[in-house]
Amino acid sequence: MKKFSLISIFVLLCSMPFLLGIQSISANNSVETSFEQFISYPQQDIEEASTDNDSDNNLGYVFAVFAIVWGVFFAFMILLMRKQTRINAEIAGLKQLLENKKNPQ
Repeated sequence: MKKFSLISIFVLLCSMPFLLGIQSISANNSVETSFEQFISYPQQDIEEASTDNDSDNNLGYVFAVFAIVWGVFFAFMILLMRKQTRINAEIAGLKQLLENKKNPQ
């Protein structure tokens, strides 16, 4: 049950931008574009005026690293949960062994 809940949380976190409909925002850092152009064409989208496509190309890498880091984090958490389960089972076995030694039947 815990594994399922961790996996569902991971999937929910990874799909959150898509569920909310968040679109990437690109900054317009072009020197050629001046303030007067934006004033003369107020209906023009900023994305259409942007000529810097290098920042858009890197978003895939940023998302890939983001997904990998979260994947490693959740894999580590699953590993810790397995170890904790084994330790709890060993403690329960040791308690049972201790009770058997105290109260021989």
